Amino acid sequence: MLYELLEEHKPTIWNCQVCSVCQRGPWNPYPPKGPTSDRLCPEYEKFRTLTHSALGRIQAAKWMLEGKYEPSDDFVKVVYDCLLCGACSTVGCVVDKEHVPMFRDLRTDLAKVGKGPIEPFVKTATQIEKEGNRFGRPKTERAKWAEGMNISQKADLVYFAGCVASYRAPQLAQATAKLLTHSGTEFVILGENEICCGNPLASSGQMDAFESTVKSNLEAFKEAGARQVITSCACCYNVLKFDYPQLAGNLDFEVVHITELLAKLVNEGKLKPAKPLNEKVTYHDPCHLARLGSRVIKEPRQVIASIPGIDLVEMEGNGKDTQCCGRYPVELPELSMLTGTNRIKDAETIGADTIVTACSFCDWNLNRAAKSVQSEIKVVDITQLMCQALGL
Repeated sequence: MLYELLEEHKPTIWNCQVCSVCQRGPWNPYPPKGPTSDRLCPEYEKFRTLTHSALGRIQAAKWMLEGKYEPSDDFVKVVYDCLLCGACSTVGCVVDKEHVPMFRDLRTDLAKVGKGPIEPFVKTATQIEKEGNRFGRPKTERAKWAEGMNISQKADLVYFAGCVASYRAPQLAQATAKLLTHSGTEFVILGENEICCGNPLASSGQMDAFESTVKSNLEAFKEAGARQVITSCACCYNVLKFDYPQLAGNLDFEVVHITELLAKLVNEGKLKPAKPLNEKVTYHDPCHLARLGSRVIKEPRQVIASIPGIDLVEMEGNGKDTQCCGRYPVELPELSMLTGTNRIKDAETIGADTIVTACSFCDWNLNRAAKSVQSEIKVVDITQLMCQALGL
């Protein structure tokens, strides 16, 4: 069978009603008037062709399985232009609740027959193989952010910082470490033994490389004696919690996002934010945290609401209906910038002073988007906001 994984999605593919809700949302004769009323699929918004949508990929997949279509280089590029944000699965598709696994399997099948991935994702895989991170930075610098922080040498809770916080935004990893230390939570880090979680490999269909990454990180977790793994990156959280067990079976540890732990620590009185911040903030739900299998939506808001002086307002498109931040500033920079600047405009529309998020990639891409349009809106991670409220 040429496209073995795609074959498993036949019921979805054959029952597609070609209704187009996956690219523009449910049909409504009286559409809402707001910044996101004409937005759903980021890829479709940029390219404005049905091929650049879930509908187009599903129809092409049908022809591929029927042997009527040989994927061209242009079509492969279309397949990889998708952000895999999952917005197309939030609009009431009658045949499927989640399209992302199908599109990931499509990429994997294309990679198996030598059609994919496209060059930016190949380069990312090369960087990970060489140095253990998508930026190609030296392995020896992985834990540079932790210098002078007096992190424990032994604990059964492991903080997995991820590539962005380790190399691009060390202040995010440091904020997480400060909060854990302040609450009396003992934790360790993997140091140079931590490598990329593998999300860019799994999402681009490079499964051999992904399996190697999973094996390496699981060995490091085992050596550290992990019983619980904390992440402050939604992408890392999602891939560790849902993709790792698919390859390795039941894990020996629990995967928890930092917002889940912070909400627990606040409820237990171990974190008591007392410094009023007096800001109008809005929370941006990361796709990997609010959907794509995850449903971590209320906990971040509980944490933010615990801070004195905060006025929390919601953007149009929140919770599971969130708009993607852009996700791929490395591999798909133009699309990421378009999507990120749209989100900045969403926050400006409701008069927010600050966008708070809970993912390293969202923080990175929204910050670059705000800078590109010279917006006065601040973008901070929820760990940084909590540190401010605690005076850390």
